[in-house]
Amino acid sequence: MRIVFEASTLHNSRMGAVTGVVYFDFGPEQQFPVVGWNDFVVVVAGWWLAALNQITRTGGEIVLRFMDGPYWITVVPQEGSKMLLRCTEDRRGAGVVQSSTVDLRELEREIGGFARAVSLACAAAGIKSTDVENLRSLLSN
Repeated sequence: MRIVFEASTLHNSRMGAVTGVVYFDFGPEQQFPVVGWNDFVVVVAGWWLAALNQITRTGGEIVLRFMDGPYWITVVPQEGSKMLLRCTEDRRGAGVVQSSTVDLRELEREIGGFARAVSLACAAAGIKSTDVENLRSLLSN
């Protein structure tokens, strides 16, 4: 499993929303939501870091939400350090569209790497905002 972030797609709108391509890649023909999914990457990276901090503190279930669209991944602790990722599409007849088991360390590495890549891409593009500062604050914790 890996989180794909395409820094070359980073875009800062006139309204200050920072978007870019981000999706989970679970292997051949197993991407979620889809290859090339465009979302609010700064906000999403912050949400995912905060959720990850929660699972490491409490050991409970968390939700990794995408901001744009009816998609989320529920992360359910399993035995040991294994995590079940249930990818959900909230559309009629969809529900859980795929699931995968990963190690917590792998999930931490992927979310942390995604968040750092977003922060660096924003710095390189000269993008400054409250959301970017929040993301950097979460990264420094």
